[in-house]
Amino acid sequence: MKSGHLLTANLALAMFLGLGLVWVNIERVELAYDLRRLELESRELRSLVDKLEMERNNLCAPYNLRRKAPEFGLRPARTGQIRRVEAARPEPGVQ
Repeated sequence: MKSGHLLTANLALAMFLGLGLVWVNIERVELAYDLRRLELESRELRSLVDKLEMERNNLCAPYNLRRKAPEFGLRPARTGQIRRVEAARPEPGVQ
């Protein structure tokens, strides 16, 4: 009788470990799919960032700014309209 209980316990343990192994493999496959999807999304976002940086650089080019300025009522500064402010320099020995 004792060996029957031991056999049942061993079979239950083997079944439990087998189910655990199957569950771990399923999780591993799901994580692999998630990783692949995230890598693709990351590549697409990097590509978009590169395109947006190129567009920003193009829009900020002096030629384009000069061409767009009149649409917003902007024109070159006249004499006396530009003021230069010097940054304060710290005195030696003072922090």
